Amino acid sequence: MNVPTPQAKLNEKLLLAGLLLLAFGLRVVALDEAPPGLRYDELQNYLMAGRVLAGERPLYFAESWGHEPLYHYLQAGSLALLGESDWSLRLPSVVLGMIELAATWLVAKKLLGRRVGLLATAFLAVSFWAILYSRVGLRVGAVTAFATLMIYFLWRSWERSPTQTWRGLSDGALAGLFWAAGVYTYLAGRVLPAIFVGFVLFTAVFHWQKFKTRWPRFAVLGVIAALLCWPLWQAIAANPTGEQRLELLNQAIVALRQGDPLPVLNLTVRALGMYVIQGEQDWLYNEYGRPIFGILTVFFFLGGLLWVLRRWRQPKFALLLLWFFGGTGPSMIAPPAASVTHSIVAQPVAYIFLGVGVTQAWQWLKARQPIAATALVALLFIAPGVADGLAFFQTWNRQPEVAELYQAGITAVADAVQTNSTDGVVLVGGPYVSYWQPWNALAFDLATPGDSTAVRWFNPAGAWVWPAAGFPAAYYFPEAPLGPQQYDPELQSLFVADAGSSEQVFEQYRKFSMSAADQFETRLAEVVAETAVSWPPDFLHLPAPQLPINFDNRLHLLAASQPEIVGDAVRFVTYWQVDVADSTPLVAFVHLTSDGVDIWGQQDWLDVRMAGLQPGDRFVQVHTVPIDPNAVPGLYHLQLGLYRPDSGQRLSIITDGDGVADRIWVGQTTVGNP
Repeated sequence: MNVPTPQAKLNEKLLLAGLLLLAFGLRVVALDEAPPGLRYDELQNYLMAGRVLAGERPLYFAESWGHEPLYHYLQAGSLALLGESDWSLRLPSVVLGMIELAATWLVAKKLLGRRVGLLATAFLAVSFWAILYSRVGLRVGAVTAFATLMIYFLWRSWERSPTQTWRGLSDGALAGLFWAAGVYTYLAGRVLPAIFVGFVLFTAVFHWQKFKTRWPRFAVLGVIAALLCWPLWQAIAANPTGEQRLELLNQAIVALRQGDPLPVLNLTVRALGMYVIQGEQDWLYNEYGRPIFGILTVFFFLGGLLWVLRRWRQPKFALLLLWFFGGTGPSMIAPPAASVTHSIVAQPVAYIFLGVGVTQAWQWLKARQPIAATALVALLFIAPGVADGLAFFQTWNRQPEVAELYQAGITAVADAVQTNSTDGVVLVGGPYVSYWQPWNALAFDLATPGDSTAVRWFNPAGAWVWPAAGFPAAYYFPEAPLGPQQYDPELQSLFVADAGSSEQVFEQYRKFSMSAADQFETRLAEVVAETAVSWPPDFLHLPAPQLPINFDNRLHLLAASQPEIVGDAVRFVTYWQVDVADSTPLVAFVHLTSDGVDIWGQQDWLDVRMAGLQPGDRFVQVHTVPIDPNAVPGLYHLQLGLYRPDSGQRLSIITDGDGVADRIWVGQTTVGNP
């Protein structure tokens, strides 16, 4: 056994420090710009972290098909300490990505020597796969840190001699702790019990004499992990919607149980092939089709894997193989094919195999051409590292599909609003601003370090906002807002008549400047003149309603256009004025009814965000109410009201009488041929 000299130890520490510093730079530089904006999943995580900040302490989040809680608590801590921003939302992934690197070095050095440890850490530091998951505010990459630490302490527990009983037990306890942490982080963490059980069975079968002296350590590990995970299992079992994502992803397993192995075989081939042939064919977390290892590294990865496979009877190599195939396992049985997300637990060990392959090549070449051996290692680190860096920061980050998936247009608008202080009133139109889908507005708020509460938000596909007297006003329409940007033709033409021409800015957004709203005022006066409001039968005792209709001193209904039947729906437009600046969300409900009680069509929606609206602002909402195909031909009324979606409480309509109403008829139409 070669004992490293003090100088060799110092060199190793310096190299490791340099690699970690390089990795940290690749993970924090322009963290709020690459990815170019915040993905829906990141914003969903932000809402879950917000629940923690608000005082809730859930063990399981039912949102977004079910989420384990640990990462969201870490995000809540980051947001609390550093303030709410896109940068602080992503910072926990950076920290956990760095822990993964350090843990990979520990494992590789412990099992295979310091050279493999440094090489595996170096290749992982500049990997596209690792960089991406260390820069997004998702729990996916976080699980690798805990999985790698579990492997490290599991091996230490096994490796310690029988005379080191307490140290072996403490290592087992730490392995159980990190096993539980992985399970509490992400769905893929559930492969950790399988890896552990596989290692226990392997050692019991092939290394029985040694296993007999170490099984108590395994027992401690398993008991601690089970006790820590038990509350989570209970929380999941108590949540009827908890495991919906598993149900969506188990089609291949269902087919296998029915006697059809082809879906699982296809997924398995694609999963293993993503390392060497073709990666995930999606832009969300990968450069489309890009394999994990490129032409310069793929053969060394395969060489390292084969070198380990030949030695599978040795416990340390068996553990590495269990880690690799177990970590890749989820993508072998669940779509999408070749998923880098589902295979995330295998990420560190894949680069350990690469380190093994390069080490073997270096040792062979060093005995013949020492300079060439050093040059080979440098080439294999620099060339793929530069290629992966360019692939992430240039090719992937600037791809149009990525710009849309990560709301690059919203980030561009946020930057523009902060730069253009002379805009006056700022209004932004994007498809996701409602109570149930607030992603555009949330992304903007997190990308804007200052106060963005006065920005007016609306979805131009169904609404438009005109500010109170306070022109000039600047309207921004992002080109990549996480979904197709659409415009209601009637509202768009009304707006353009006042706003005039626009400017396109770097294909990121379109900006209009408005100095007056003359055409809007004319149209509003026309609709007011044609509006007919009346009470449903149960409110006929109240004085006849008169425009404007006062909804709890929050909004006034100014007018409603005559309804028209378009296809199998009734369409009409309402005009509103804001009374107070109140961020409490509201939703408009519309019923198609013949008598105020029966409902033959309903729409609950509002394409305007309440947060940001100021007193005197006016907005227009398009209502499209589907007609029940069983509706009897005849005369129907449009019944309108407002309610709070967070509580279901309806807003009262303030009248001149003593009674209270919560809805009003705003028009009528004939359905079918009466």
